[in-house]
Amino acid sequence: MTNHLSLKSYALFAGVSDEDIAFLSTLLNLKSYGDGAYLFWQDDLADRLFLIQQGAVEILNQVPGGAQVRVAVRQEGDSIGEMALIDTHRRSASVRAIEPVTVFWLSSESLEHIRQTNKDLYICLLTNIAREISSRLSSMDTVISGSLFGCSETERLVK
Repeated sequence: MTNHLSLKSYALFAGVSDEDIAFLSTLLNLKSYGDGAYLFWQDDLADRLFLIQQGAVEILNQVPGGAQVRVAVRQEGDSIGEMALIDTHRRSASVRAIEPVTVFWLSSESLEHIRQTNKDLYICLLTNIAREISSRLSSMDTVISGSLFGCSETERLVK
């Protein structure tokens, strides 16, 4: 059983009632990974979302030639793999623990159960997922623009 108060701290659950948090807690699973362990690999089937309860992970993309490049770090209170609940294709990146990490995970099947039984909660979750993806896309746009034009984020903010 998960702590309802800790679940309310995740952006994914913003605006979710205590009653719905209690319901969600019955659908979440808890898993721990050691330092260096992969939660999933790029191109794996995407079938669940992760909520980092404790620890930190790095998001890695494989580039031509096979090397992995760190594109982000996520830590306690963050979510990863949100797109898996929207579109069950393949993972766009690998995720590796950079210290021992404990996560809650929610499967795409559980989200489908929510869709069938609680439309308001389903809409709230999808809205929050869309906000999170939008925020990350905006951040990546800033990073990519800077790298294309050869200046750091600080330099862009000053100009």
